[in-house]
Amino acid sequence: MNNDQYAAPQHELNVISSLIRDRSTVDQLVDWNRPDPQYWLTPNHFQTAWLQDAYHALLSGGLGDIEQRLQVYPNADPATVTADAVMARMRMPYQERAAVGDASAQAALDNSAYWAGVHNAVLQMAQPTWPANVQHARHDAYVTVRAAQHPSTVTDVPFELSRARGNDNDTLIKELAVIGAVLNDPARAQQFRYAPSSPDASPYWLQPQDFADPSTAEIWDALVTGPDPAIALPAATDPTLTPQQRAAAMIQHITLRLDYNDYHRSTGDQGAKDRRATNANQAIAAYLARASAPDFSPNPDNAAQYAVSFVLEPSIPAAVEDLAGRVRDYGLADTSLGKVALNLSTNEHALDQLAERLDAAPRTLAGYAQPQAPASAPEPSEGQPSYTSRPTERRVLISLMQDPSQLYNGPTRSLAAQDFTQPEHAYLFKAIQSLPPDAAQDPWLLANQANQLARYDGAPALDFQELNQIGYAARTLKVPPADQAAGHLVTMTVRRTARDASTAVQSAARQTQDPRALIDQSRQQFQQATHEALRYHEQSVPEPTHYNTHQANVA
Repeated sequence: MNNDQYAAPQHELNVISSLIRDRSTVDQLVDWNRPDPQYWLTPNHFQTAWLQDAYHALLSGGLGDIEQRLQVYPNADPATVTADAVMARMRMPYQERAAVGDASAQAALDNSAYWAGVHNAVLQMAQPTWPANVQHARHDAYVTVRAAQHPSTVTDVPFELSRARGNDNDTLIKELAVIGAVLNDPARAQQFRYAPSSPDASPYWLQPQDFADPSTAEIWDALVTGPDPAIALPAATDPTLTPQQRAAAMIQHITLRLDYNDYHRSTGDQGAKDRRATNANQAIAAYLARASAPDFSPNPDNAAQYAVSFVLEPSIPAAVEDLAGRVRDYGLADTSLGKVALNLSTNEHALDQLAERLDAAPRTLAGYAQPQAPASAPEPSEGQPSYTSRPTERRVLISLMQDPSQLYNGPTRSLAAQDFTQPEHAYLFKAIQSLPPDAAQDPWLLANQANQLARYDGAPALDFQELNQIGYAARTLKVPPADQAAGHLVTMTVRRTARDASTAVQSAARQTQDPRALIDQSRQQFQQATHEALRYHEQSVPEPTHYNTHQANVA
């Protein structure tokens, strides 16, 4: 839900309101299970700038300021005293920066209308009538964290943890079996821990996005992987409780979290409205209670093996196809080659993390993947851009034949044979590269060299007519320098390679094969596309002319 009056999401406002109304609320935001307890909700999780400042102010002394002022002014309006204390603490960083000459900080301090608006907002949030339960601040904080880490593409929906994927009742039962095993004995969550190479990665190899059902994705997050998980509750490890009582405490925590998620989604998600109307999360709680029974699955001690076979491995093709779709959607957009390379390298990183999680899991077929040739990209279907331009290729070759020195200047020095889609053009370019400049201007010598290079590579015979036409044009036509057209060819190669990588990866993901092999093949496709996108930047430093000695000899 969005609160238009304060230009901030309701869950973010609720967190601040709960903190300033009851200082003990801050204990709900501390991860006490770590050797060094720390807040799992940080200022950066707030998407609203002034609430970031307010939260930082409260944790850096503002909560103590409120308590102290209430003691000094016992007869004053508590909400006003609270708002004054928060404002004073929020202004301090700006005052410190302004004192050392920061003009922007001074301008912010001088914006009286802004501070008046923030003061009024905090004053309203400090009222006991504010519509948020301080006992549930941890759930508002959870939504705040997840909304920052998993932004949703749907309007007014804070976050979504799973991708659309085929789902049926059998899949749901198997996913519930994995969840139920941990509910029955939280110690089983240790089966899912690993040491990721990235310090920012979750220490659990099974993640919410691996689950096919959106509900089980959120349940796993609330139970194991998310901030303030149910397995970290004191009741989850209380030896005086029975397994049923421990499970009940965790299920209550999860159900309340699902309720809060749907509450904050309800303005933009019809499914959330329907679940709230039918009290669906209570039915989910009943399913979870049943799944936590020891006899729900054949052997709950095998939860990790079930998770690999029924959750993680089936999700990998969908994850890989999703990455390929991002290449198609963003990598082929009209943007710089550097941004295309960044997008592609991000996908490579995601594949590496996926492979790392898969390798950490107890796979029954681990090591049995047979080497498979990377899938080739099918021909583009009708209506798709071809990313080729043979007239442009001819124009670049003609210009290079008239002035071979362009090979070492400007965008033309980034050209490579793969930028030419017709064999005759590619081998003519190789011939120009391999001959001294004077010889490269002679159409007969150039055509002869191109044919020799093709025979050396075992390529089919080149089309004599195409070579002859380009040679004739080089003698009779005046064309502009090759820079602009050469840059266009490089760009088209990047687009073409990214398109082919995306198509090949999507095609491979739809075939039944070992998930590890799929990841490896996809990485090869993206690496090749990334290499093409980075080629221009890698060759942007001028190289010395290769044929200085040849020029002297020919002359």
